[in-house]
Amino acid sequence: MVENKPEEIEIIEELGEEGGEKKKKAGLPIRIPSFVYYIPIVLGIAFGAYYIYKNFFSRSQEKVEERGVEIARVAVKRGVMFPAWSLVINLADANVPRFLKVTFTFELDRAITVAEMQEKEPIIKDAVIGLISSKTMADLRGYEAQLILKEEIISRINAVLETGRVINVYFTEFIIQ
Repeated sequence: MVENKPEEIEIIEELGEEGGEKKKKAGLPIRIPSFVYYIPIVLGIAFGAYYIYKNFFSRSQEKVEERGVEIARVAVKRGVMFPAWSLVINLADANVPRFLKVTFTFELDRAITVAEMQEKEPIIKDAVIGLISSKTMADLRGYEAQLILKEEIISRINAVLETGRVINVYFTEFIIQ
């Protein structure tokens, strides 16, 4: 039987004056603990996690911050709020007498339009009352109907105004009875 033994490489060095020989095994002179081999792996995982966080998750945070800035810009661009009147108007229902109590807040494009709205208040009220009194309860029921009414009110008021315009109408009170 032939046994397979690992071969050892021997290095012979002369020691100089003593004349003796010294045998050494080839290889690393210091044994490295096994946990040291895992350090590059752990560092690689940590770097990868940081890279993913920085490129994917922080971008979404930046988008949220940009969106917040965008919303703030829109809020700054918003017009001047003008809390207007509260009106009680008879509706055009023939069989049953019905009325609408509505309170408005108008969003105006600039501050000078507030003075014009106050100056032309009787004309604007007449236009709004004439528009709403031609509606029936069925015409005003539901959100879509209220949006249509808002657009009609905006167009009527903007036809009266000369220097500014109404951007939006908000109903702060809307009661049909």
